[in-house]
Amino acid sequence: MSREISDAIHLGSLEVFHSMGEVDTCIREAKKALCEHNVKEALQKLKPFKKSLSSTDNVSLIQAFADAYLDDGQLEKAYPLLSRACELDADGKQGGSEKFFTLGQATGGQTGLSILLQGIENISKEAGEELNQEQTDKIVSGLLSMIEIWMTDLCMEAEAETQCEELLGKAMEISDGKSPEVWSMLGSVRISQQRFAEAIEAFTQSWNFFEIKRQDIERRSKAMEASSYEEHVQLLQPLLSLAKMCIEMGLYDISLNILNVVTDIDEDNLEAYYLQGFTYYMISKMEMFKLTNPDVVVKPENMLEFNQHFKELSLDLNNESLSETIHEAKIALSFAFRLGQNVGAMDELTYELVAGTEEILDELGGPLSDQELAAVRKGADGADIRDPDAMLDELCNEDI
Repeated sequence: MSREISDAIHLGSLEVFHSMGEVDTCIREAKKALCEHNVKEALQKLKPFKKSLSSTDNVSLIQAFADAYLDDGQLEKAYPLLSRACELDADGKQGGSEKFFTLGQATGGQTGLSILLQGIENISKEAGEELNQEQTDKIVSGLLSMIEIWMTDLCMEAEAETQCEELLGKAMEISDGKSPEVWSMLGSVRISQQRFAEAIEAFTQSWNFFEIKRQDIERRSKAMEASSYEEHVQLLQPLLSLAKMCIEMGLYDISLNILNVVTDIDEDNLEAYYLQGFTYYMISKMEMFKLTNPDVVVKPENMLEFNQHFKELSLDLNNESLSETIHEAKIALSFAFRLGQNVGAMDELTYELVAGTEEILDELGGPLSDQELAAVRKGADGADIRDPDAMLDELCNEDI
């Protein structure tokens, strides 16, 4: 029996015969569509081979389907495919080891840790004595995913804290202490340990290394005269996570710097505008607290208490010392409000962001008018303003 016919049988495609060349072409086209964020086209390209998924041993095809389902938010369909791909390609030599990290995160618990460790070991074996940067980044990502499992699924285990510290140490060592994601995770662990001053130092370091990473991306992009959009997009979620933890620790200036970078990358990012507005809102709350409690010194150790009670503190909207930060909060939250109005189907996060935006805006006297928002967008003070609806259409992306 020829190899092509044998592979066709594995694909379950004798009923409607497809050559391996056709399969490979289809996989390439699906991957290209995913790179262009066109998940529907990718799934359409793969559709002729869907019935063969239960019987095929073609790791590339299985992974292509899994990637498409993941990008489409269909984890329940991707999960069994990832599991099968990991079984068929235990050493990661056919389709790489990324699938082990995705499956390990999705599985969680002790089983998830074992899957993640398998992915890390595969990359280590592939690398030999010296890791390149891509391999280093993948291993660090796997170690951080293991820490997340110890901090969530396994947080009640006696060895959870020890395991987190050991894994953090390994991640720091492998990355030479220069990974912004590792510093961010260290800060998160220190918060859970109520070691707040160390958390603040870790978040500050994380932001410094994110800035270095971003500048390096831009420098390489200019040197190669190539787009760096994909690399920048990969920074969005880590930066948003860091911004939220900085807000929690009262690092408001760093949070605003982070969120400015996020909106530079993605000017229609609803979460970034909400967090930007929330940061200015918290600055206003903090200033109000200091005005009404002049003898109290806010330190890292009592930020947690402030965060628990800030809603009880009423803002004086007529206080001139608060007017600038309140106005900045209203600007960012008003943009978030308008972006929220243009969202089609809301997921849970979007629903929470929109609800949170509306709640704070109600406290601040409502959103800015279309005219005011258009002026802000233009960078004017009210003169020479184009039609507000036209300008806001530029901001709001109906396909969010």
